[in-house]
Amino acid sequence: MFERFTDRARQVIVAAQEESRLLAHAHIGTEHLLLGLWRDPDPAFAEALRPAEVDLPTLRARVEELVGRGEAAAPDHVPFTPRAKHVLELSLREAKALRHDSIDSGHIMLGLLREANGVAARILGGLGADLPSVRDRIILALGGGRPTAFRQPFRTRDTDRRLTAIEERLASVESLLHEVLKRLESPRQ
Repeated sequence: MFERFTDRARQVIVAAQEESRLLAHAHIGTEHLLLGLWRDPDPAFAEALRPAEVDLPTLRARVEELVGRGEAAAPDHVPFTPRAKHVLELSLREAKALRHDSIDSGHIMLGLLREANGVAARILGGLGADLPSVRDRIILALGGGRPTAFRQPFRTRDTDRRLTAIEERLASVESLLHEVLKRLESPRQ
C-alpha cells in the first residue's frame, strides 16, 4: 500500500503509529496522522498553518481532550480507522490531481483537510485554521497551480448515485408542489 509514499510520508505513518501508542489507543485515526505530520513538519504546510499557531504540544492536548487516552497498551499491530484509510486514499488522489508520481507528507495533509469530518480537521478548525485557505497554500507550495480548482469535494460513484437519488426525490417533490399550487390557483366549484 505504501509503495508510492516518499520516505518522508512513510515517516509520517510510523510517527502516527507511535503517537497512537503514546496515547494507548488501539487504532490510528486522523488525529494520529496529524500528530505524525507535526513531529517533523513539512515547511509547505507548517507555513500554511502559521496563522493558527499550531504546534505539537497543542495538538496533543487537543487530541487528548477530544479522544482521551486509552487504558491498555496498544496492540502490536495498530490498525487504521476507516476514516484514516480514507485520508490515505485521498492523499493518493491529491497527488494524482497535482500530477505527482509519489505521495509526500503534503499530500497526506491535503487528504486530512479534505476529510472534513475527521478529528484532525475538527482540531485544526478549532485552533482557528481557515481550512480552505490552508489547503490553497499547501497546493501552491506543492507546485499545484490554481488551488481553487481543488476546492470541490472529490466525487465518487457512490456520491453520484446518492446525488441522483436526491435529485429524483426533489423532482417528485417539485412535481407535487406544482400540482398543489395548480389546485390552489384554480377556481373552486
